[in-house]
Amino acid sequence: MNTLETFGWNERLAHDWQEIVAEFPYLTPARVTADFGTSLRIASPDTITAELSGKLAHYSDRQDIPKVGDWVGVHITDNNAVIERVLPRTGEIARAAAGNKTVKQVIAGGIDIAFVILALDNDFNVDRLRRYLYQLSINNITPIIVLNKADKTEDPGSFVTQLDSFKIPIIITTAKEEKGINEIIGHIPAGKTAILLGSSGVGKSTITNKLLGDIRQKTQEVRASDDTGKHTTVHRELFMLPNGGMLIDTPGIRELQLWGTEEDLEENFDDVTALISQCKYASCQHNGEEGCAVQAAIKDGSLDPKHYAAYVKLKSELGDLKTRKVAKSKADSAKAKKRNIAKQGRKLFKEALDEE
Repeated sequence: MNTLETFGWNERLAHDWQEIVAEFPYLTPARVTADFGTSLRIASPDTITAELSGKLAHYSDRQDIPKVGDWVGVHITDNNAVIERVLPRTGEIARAAAGNKTVKQVIAGGIDIAFVILALDNDFNVDRLRRYLYQLSINNITPIIVLNKADKTEDPGSFVTQLDSFKIPIIITTAKEEKGINEIIGHIPAGKTAILLGSSGVGKSTITNKLLGDIRQKTQEVRASDDTGKHTTVHRELFMLPNGGMLIDTPGIRELQLWGTEEDLEENFDDVTALISQCKYASCQHNGEEGCAVQAAIKDGSLDPKHYAAYVKLKSELGDLKTRKVAKSKADSAKAKKRNIAKQGRKLFKEALDEE
């Protein structure tokens, strides 16, 4: 029999819930297990379909709308179920939304462990891995690297060697043959939630099928011409694993636009920031200035130039994001001011008509 604890309910959530239920005693805690766009499936712990309240659907920022893995407060009646509150989100997977708008896009919440999947074919990309690790680190999500399609190379160890410096657990898999699947399951304890991350075509759906012991996600053969393919997962869903752990499967992410701050970057690049603090001049640009600890470390081989180049690239991207955030904040404030002025104008006009 399922309970809330089956779906990951814990002391922290129970504490947060006390504040909500004190104000809204008619609400029931539940976890979002699937997002179909117009409706959500929730576990309370019984599995039912729920709709968003009008306030959440029409007057909330997109990032505040509940996602798969989130915990919510739902009003359940004989006729329907309406989600009215969202508990404080932890362990979120987020990115900057694609396009020109500076908007945070939350993919899933309540994540404890993330398996970052790289395929040992044309998909293997260390820079992309660094981007994922940055986003995971700022949300306290435990990362594990999965090197899938080991049958595509005669020397998987050479790929592992390139990742040794990350000091993160690495699992080598050939998902279609179920090699490495039990090792992945071993990293997902009962009551904990994991997610598979990776670009389209790395084998996420195949790994999901093997983890569940059932064909739950449609898969398509990868085109032999370019080692890519369409990932046919079109919605996000939380699955229960046979061992009591949980797995969220999502559509493939073609491009991970960073969402965070330059300060957050230090956790992934503490070796670089430590060197920067040792430079002779605080204004050092690390381009050959006298007393530059960064260039000295690159020269003596203690700092990998590719690692430093990745830091510079990510820092620049996050700097641009900060600039866009400031500009958006100013624009939003100006729009809000105009709306307020217009509102006050309508109010004064109505009062003048009433006085006539």
